[in-house]
Formats: sequence, C-alpha cells, structure tokens
Amino acid sequence: MADLQTQFEKFHDQIKLTDEKKLLREKRDILKNNLEEGFKKIDEPPKIDTYLLQGSYAIHTGIKPANDDYDIDVGVVFDCSREDIGALKLKNMVKDALDHPSRDPKLKNPCITIQYSQNGENTYHVDMPVYVKRDDEEGYDLAWGKSSSSEKWVQSDPKGLVDAINEKYTDDEERYQFRRVVKYLKAWKGNKFSFNVPSIGLTLAVWHMFSSDIDPFDNSRNDLSALRKTIANIHALFQRVNIDENGANLYRLETRLSVVPKNDVFEKLTDKKMTELWTKMGDLLNALSGAEREERIDSACKKLGKYFPDFPVPTSQETAKASVFSLNNTGASS
Repeated sequence: MADLQTQFEKFHDQIKLTDEKKLLREKRDILKNNLEEGFKKIDEPPKIDTYLLQGSYAIHTGIKPANDDYDIDVGVVFDCSREDIGALKLKNMVKDALDHPSRDPKLKNPCITIQYSQNGENTYHVDMPVYVKRDDEEGYDLAWGKSSSSEKWVQSDPKGLVDAINEKYTDDEERYQFRRVVKYLKAWKGNKFSFNVPSIGLTLAVWHMFSSDIDPFDNSRNDLSALRKTIANIHALFQRVNIDENGANLYRLETRLSVVPKNDVFEKLTDKKMTELWTKMGDLLNALSGAEREERIDSACKKLGKYFPDFPVPTSQETAKASVFSLNNTGASS
C-alpha cells in the first residue's frame, strides 16, 4: 500500500487559508469600526455588547474557495432583548450604519452580507448576523428576515456551536486531523456539485462520525485512512426515504445542530439533491479505497486527482525513491 501522507499534507497546504486570514481580519475590523461610528450618529441607539467570530474561520476549517469568493462570518450582539426592538428594524440600522460608497450591504434572511469586488469580480464577503441577548435561556435571539413578511426572531447559539466543535478533541494531533478531513471534504464538494451543499452540514457530519488514524507511539498520521473511514461512517448513515418517478431510491442524511435551534442543516436540500450527495460520496469512498490498495504513489494520486482538484502527483523519480524506501523497510522489519 502506497503511503500518501506527504501528498495529503501538500494538498492541505494548497487549499488552506494563509495570507488570506490577515486580509479577512482587517476587513472584519474595519466593518466593526464603521458600525460603531455609524451608531454614534443614531439617537439613543441600542448598545453593542460583543462580536462573535463564527463559521469556518472560527473553527479553523476555512479553505480557498473554488469561486475565489472568500467569506468570513462575524456576528454582532446587542445589549437589548427582542421585546425592545423589531428584528427588521435592528437589521436595517446595522445595514445603514455599514453603508459606504465602496460597498453595498444587502439584507439576507439570516444576516447582512457585505460583498467586496475587484475588476468586476467578487473577491470576498462578510456575513454579519445580528443578535440580541436572552435573559433566561442559552444563546441569543437572531434577527431573521429581509422583509416584513419574513421578519422574526430565532433562538440561536453560535458561540455554543463553535465551542462544541473546537473543544471536542483534546488531543492536538486528533484535532488537527479532524480539521484537515473537513477541509478535504469541502475542497471535494466545491468542485463536484452544481448546487450548494452546506459546509456546516459536512463539518457536523465529520464531527459526529470522525475516525482518526494516528499512531499512538510516534504520532504519525494517515489522512487517507482517516478520510476513508470517516466518509464510510457518514455514508452508512444515509437512509432510503422515497422513490423517484423512475422507481429509483432516494436517500437522505439528517444532521442536526448540537445547539439551539437544533434543526437539520440539510433540510433545505431536496431528496434528489441529497441522493446526489449520497451517490457522489459513495464514488469518493470507492476512490479512496482504491487509492489505499495501490502500490504506486503516483497511481494512487491520479485516482484521487479526479475528486480533489490539483491533488499533487509525485514525479516518477520521487515514486521510485519511495518504493525503494518502502521495500527496504519491509525487508528490515521481516
């Protein structure tokens, strides 16, 4: 069996966020300052209590997006309650405070989105959910809606979700491998689907079903094995729920938030889209199993390159050296 750990780590270096983190932090801080300056112009505005770093940035699973549109999620919590102000009124106050000639904030149901572009191309965006405090229950109330017909308050616990994900694995190597597996899956889904597969859904599926592969004696890692075992665990959870018009089976995977509102994060995907996810995840699982059986590193990497864009393939010389090293080690151990 070929050892692909070096190639997986090179792939991880290709897809992970590096210099982009600094840029996203700078834009986040500019928006926070603009928001606070904008609220100073409002008579008796609600007081900003704190900011919440959310999403992949907060749980260290961000990757370079396939469409080059980077994103960061930062929530703003106000020191008031849902009885003090309407959800849409508060969101519009935030939107107006962030308005600027260089950007055009947009109301979306769960947040306010600030899109940045360069030369007519989207480069990155900031999603800013708006919350108010709750007095007697966990989490916050999220201002939901972009019109009077969709306006409502939704109980939410973004901090609890981030803490639950970040604190599950106390061993550093296991936690790092969990994050890498999530990033590999996000890179796969970014190039394999014509519709949006929620990243939080894949993240939570891995979080629930992660199977690490780390040698307890020397901490050596096997990301290929960890990824294959984790996907096998997730794929086995899909259940047949219906039959389509052609008599084919339809499958779904229910993956709920571990905190309020504890909804199924895949609930908006149709049965057909969920079945496509099941089918393509099965194809990926077969490819990973096939790569594990390959003796040559380059052959295994070429199999994976069909599922992971730009997966590094070693040169013939590198493959030959690795094969000699493997044969020597096998002879020594026998």
